[in-house]
This record gives sequence, C-alpha cells and structure tokens, in this order.
Amino acid sequence: METTKKQRILILTPWAPYPMPGACQQDRFWGMKFMQQLGHEVKVIGRYHDFQDKIELQTVFDREGVDMMLIPHMKDAWKLLLKKPWLPFLNPGWLDGAALEFADPEYIKAVKRMIEEFKPDVAWLEYCSHWPMADIFHSYGIPVILKSSNNEAAQCMDDHDRSIVSVLKAMPKYISEWMVAKKSDMVLAVSPNEERWYKKLGAKKTMTLPLRGLSRCLVERAHHDKDVLDVVYLTSNYNMGHNRVIVEFVLRDVIPLIQKTMPGKYRFHITGRKFPKEFEKYLGSDVVSVGFVPDISVFLSTMDIALSPWITGQGMQQKVFEPLCRSIPTVTTKTGGYPFENDKEILLCATVEEYIAAFRKLMSTDERNRLSHGGYQKAKSLFSEDVLKKIMTDAITQVTTR
Repeated sequence: METTKKQRILILTPWAPYPMPGACQQDRFWGMKFMQQLGHEVKVIGRYHDFQDKIELQTVFDREGVDMMLIPHMKDAWKLLLKKPWLPFLNPGWLDGAALEFADPEYIKAVKRMIEEFKPDVAWLEYCSHWPMADIFHSYGIPVILKSSNNEAAQCMDDHDRSIVSVLKAMPKYISEWMVAKKSDMVLAVSPNEERWYKKLGAKKTMTLPLRGLSRCLVERAHHDKDVLDVVYLTSNYNMGHNRVIVEFVLRDVIPLIQKTMPGKYRFHITGRKFPKEFEKYLGSDVVSVGFVPDISVFLSTMDIALSPWITGQGMQQKVFEPLCRSIPTVTTKTGGYPFENDKEILLCATVEEYIAAFRKLMSTDERNRLSHGGYQKAKSLFSEDVLKKIMTDAITQVTTR
C-alpha cells in the first residue's frame, strides 16, 4: 500500500516497545514498522526503564531500521510538583502521574531539539498521557495525532472496585482524557466504544485504530474431533484488579459448572504471570495455571476454544480478539463495539447458564469450525495489515490536508 504523499512523522512512545510480551508493546512496535512501510520518514523518541538494557534496545531498533532516541524513564515524577507547585492550579490534569512525567524539562528539551532538527509534518503520540506535548507541537504549527490504548480514567475505576479512593484517583485521569480530546487534531481510539467516548468529550476528529499487532495473528485453520477439548483463558498478569475479578469468576463460577454438567470433556489452561495464591484452590488436573507463555502462537495452535469473559476493564482486550484472529471459537461477554455477530462469529454470554449452553454447543466439531471460520473472516476484515495501514494513512491525510 502506498501513501499519496511522504511525510516526516515524529513518534513519541512512553517506553521503547521491546521486549514485546504483551499487546501494548506489539501494538506500538508494529505501528512504527507500518509507518515506515507506508513510505514515511520516521523518527521516534522513546523512554526506557531500569528493566530494559539501553544497548540492547539500540541494537534491536537499529536492526529494524527504526531511528529512535532513547531517554531514561523519569523516576519519582511527583517531585516535579515540588519544583512547580503551581502546575495543578493551572491544570488539575497534572495530578495524573502518567501525564506529569512529560513536564520533565529534559524531556521537553529533547522533543524541541528533535522538532527543530527533523522538522516533522505530523506528531504521532502514543498513549493519552502524552497530551502535555500537544501544545509544544502546535507552537511549531505541527498537527497532533494522539493514539489511545485505553480509557485510563475508567480503567482506574475498574481496578479499584469503584470505591471512593478509585474516584479520587480517577478524577485527574478524567481531566487528562478531556485534555486529549481538546488538544489533539485527531484522536485514534482503540475501539468503537472508546471512539464514541472521545466524541462525547468534544474531540475534533476521531477514528478507531485497532491493536496493530493483531494483523500478525491472522491464521486460518480447521478443528478436528478430540476426546478432551483444550480451553484457554488468556491474560498477561494479575496485577490489575479487573484481571483478578474475571479469573475468579471463571474459576469459581463457570469452570466448576462446566465440569459438573460435561465431565471429562474439557481441559482448562489459565495463562498469565503472578497467578494469585488465593485462587490456587480452584486448580486441578484439568484446570492448570501455565503462567507466562513465551511462544503464544505455538501454544494457541493447540487450543480448541477461548474462554474470555470481558466483565470489567477498558481498551481493546487482546484476549478476546487474538483467538478470533487465530480461528479459535471464542466465548466472551462483549466486543467493545466491534461488529462480531453473536452465534455466527462469536458466542456472547451474560450469565453462567449462557456459558454452559455455549460449551454444550462447542462440543460439536462442526459448530467449532462454523464459528472459527466466521470469527476469522470478520477479524480479517477488521484487523488485516492493509485495513490498519489505510486507517493510519487516512488519519495522517486528514490532519495534513488544509
């Protein structure tokens, strides 16, 4: 796919996406690669953390042809408030710690230096926490595209059970989200539901850009008869509250009833780092915690069904969409506004009884093949490389056309 005009694109990414164990790293990495493949001249400014080796990072991105300036992650960003205590009075959004990092004078100097040397046509900012950078780019007459990965305000509420504490923590993040809508020339939401949220906040222009790493997951395959079917529950880790809520629901309410009504028919594999000790009582010979899976593509090629409830949590949950891309029949709760049709491309369940009915249906190999084919075809129409590159091209065209 060719773009109509080559642009100079400066990408700001909150931390260099390598290694790539999770959806957000894969999303940002392939975003850089797609931008290059579209013919644009690309430079990147990325933070790096203590757990990342700067030399290794530089070697990896040099090998990939990504021109990246690496800047250390700022520890204790809150200390900036001691030096600039007036910031929250000017804009309460500065109380959002994720955004406060970008008030770092050294980071701002690096961005300005890159702007003056590179003279970008477009600023592409990954993550909503980059909203403070928008004014800097606008002062140089450069349009800003802000790529969201998550509704951080709602996520904060979900992770803290919507308590008074969660409300207090979420308030600055709601202001941050409003600043994203106000200051960006284009907001790229990660799901149709999130796009509607930004429109309500008053965003000038919006589009939906799905997780770009999903384009690398598209694999069509057939399912065959098996005596015991393998079911995967996907997650990255259990640090976040909503992940613990969901896995407890699966282990306590759903799996025991499936085992009771369809004994010996299913074997469950629970992924994710730091499996909670309090949930180990639910494990057994047919319910195992497999932890972090290094080669997820090989692992998923052995799975017959994905059990992926989406009860809480924001963004675009890869645990729902990656199995669909890999032709795995998927049982979930919702789709974030993506147009997957129930009982044709996916199975949507709101109650435990509906989950049991779904698993009764999936005992049939014909049903698994019917749903896997439908899900794969819809996923391909939404998440293929060509589709994602077109969205990126359209976004750039819209902000550069006067």
